[in-house]
Amino acid sequence: MIIFLREKFIAQLFMWVIAIVFLVGTVFLYSNTRGGGDDSEGEVVLRINNTEITRGTFERAVADAMESQRRNQRFGVAPDRERIQKEVIDGWVQRTILGSVNIGDTEVTDYIRSDASRVDQYNLYQHWGVADLYADNIRYQLSSNAIQNSVRALDLVTDTEAERAYQLEANKAKVKFIEFKYNDYTPSVEVDDAEAKTYFQENQEDFRVEEQVNVKFIRVNPASLVTSEEVEAYYKENQKEFMTSESVKASHILKQFPEDATDEQKAETKTAAEELLKTVNAELAAGTDFAELAKEHSDDTSAAQGGDLGYFERGRMVKPFEEAAFDTLSPGEVSGLVETIYGYHIIKVEEKKAPEIRPFADAQYEIQQKLVQVSGVDKAKEIASDLLYQIEIENYDAALALEKYAHLSLTAVETGFFSRDTANIPQIGSTWSYHTLIDELFDMEVNVRKVIEVKKPRQQDVEAYFVATVLSKKPAAIPPFEEIKTQVIDGTTKIDGLRKEKAEAHALAEAQNLFNQRAEAISLDDLLKKYEIPEGLTPDNFSVQESNLFSRSPTSSYVAGMGNSAEVMFTAFQMNLNDMAGPFKGDNGVYIIQLVEREEADVETFKVDPAEKARHRQALIQTKKRETFANWFAAHKEASKLWIHQDYR
Repeated sequence: MIIFLREKFIAQLFMWVIAIVFLVGTVFLYSNTRGGGDDSEGEVVLRINNTEITRGTFERAVADAMESQRRNQRFGVAPDRERIQKEVIDGWVQRTILGSVNIGDTEVTDYIRSDASRVDQYNLYQHWGVADLYADNIRYQLSSNAIQNSVRALDLVTDTEAERAYQLEANKAKVKFIEFKYNDYTPSVEVDDAEAKTYFQENQEDFRVEEQVNVKFIRVNPASLVTSEEVEAYYKENQKEFMTSESVKASHILKQFPEDATDEQKAETKTAAEELLKTVNAELAAGTDFAELAKEHSDDTSAAQGGDLGYFERGRMVKPFEEAAFDTLSPGEVSGLVETIYGYHIIKVEEKKAPEIRPFADAQYEIQQKLVQVSGVDKAKEIASDLLYQIEIENYDAALALEKYAHLSLTAVETGFFSRDTANIPQIGSTWSYHTLIDELFDMEVNVRKVIEVKKPRQQDVEAYFVATVLSKKPAAIPPFEEIKTQVIDGTTKIDGLRKEKAEAHALAEAQNLFNQRAEAISLDDLLKKYEIPEGLTPDNFSVQESNLFSRSPTSSYVAGMGNSAEVMFTAFQMNLNDMAGPFKGDNGVYIIQLVEREEADVETFKVDPAEKARHRQALIQTKKRETFANWFAAHKEASKLWIHQDYR
């Protein structure tokens, strides 16, 4: 239960829940069903049934999703914009279809009030002035739940289906294997020009390079235009702004109301709390520490910390609790029973802090960031505009040579050619941070000069101004073979390349050759002795290994202790004990296997075990429900009046 929220936690929680709401589609319904006339990018680009989405709203949602993906990917990998666009559209379609049930305001209010954590979240949204956003999200959840429960209500699972599922899980196999790793053969692969050219001709589209631009720019950072003297002056002239609020450090013991408590239950809780108060007062009088009593008697999650709630300011606690802590109790005093929506509290005030001025060191960064947006941005914009004018008259070098720019350490930089889908814009930074810049640059004509404002991702704060010129462009094209010969041979992010393809073929041929010699071998160890290890490799590269027991899975090709190979997984269950089979291709190599262990499902035990039956039946029901709903949704999506602008198809 949340009864205490630190200021920093509130800000973090708020940003998190807002991001989730935006990414699942609330941003669409909340912004666009109210009209997009005020949006500077108000062109309608998506339409489903009677709901319209503007270009500006759609682009912001895509940018949010791209940043979210970027944060969860390894460094240097650019988010796949095309895939993200599709996911955003699908999410919006889903929200439109699943939000079609008419949920009244009373139903929304009752649902929020039925859970203390939802009340806390609603109050948090209300504090930030977006309570309607939270209510809309709840409305969507209730509508979605109603539809899904209705669609899934008739799913049934028979005993035969449950038994089959049990057998699939309980039948297990274990194999020994020899692995011919693709990477072991790669160094010895030779690729001549004729082979590479043929491979290139057969896979040309995989080597297509998207449109590229080469840009010259001067970057003007607002942050560099705010001096330390200005920051110190602001602090001295605005002392009241850095005055901290009165705060209290308190602990408490809570006798909590049951969930959805009736009046009778609340009365019983009060009686129990009155008895608890007598016990606490007696123990305190006997010298027992309040923290020990909280650990023993409190129902709140803070009990483990001795009821300690730390320091908090006004507005961070429910009203009765706040009034007792700030207005009634002095440091060291313990309250009587204080009733809140959570139950009855016994509160001890540990310490009170009067308002005081924050030290300069604590406020320095905050002031600097504020001045950047208040004055630094204006200065940067003015400098960028002046530079653009000077460059139009002369050129970049002549403009930067002017005395008024000498103290700014500005430089003109050329990016070299790059494409829109690059992970990093040369000389500038990651694409996710500068997606608005990259869009502007690719929309500009050659030799056009422009000042481009770039804001921080998912914020309205200005990051920088770029005085930019597109020097030249290269249209999307398949480069000549000679330009990309290395990529053809060694691969790209889209294609493995001819060298790896030949290494895989070599590994398969080596495995097949050895497997053909199995007639006189009764084990893989005997068979491996017949293998003539290629030059450049050693016996350490080859050994007989053993998998773990694994089941046959319809959704995964992973063989525990070996790796991914659908062929190995399914063949193992068709083999007799000690049989050899192969070669089979996997993700990382080629395998020759020998079945060394089988565990058969005990069907008779399953038939008389109600718990095992129930477990498999429940799992199948959930799978069926997912499939039923997926089919229902696909049909409704197909039937919906969906229109997508050609830019996003």
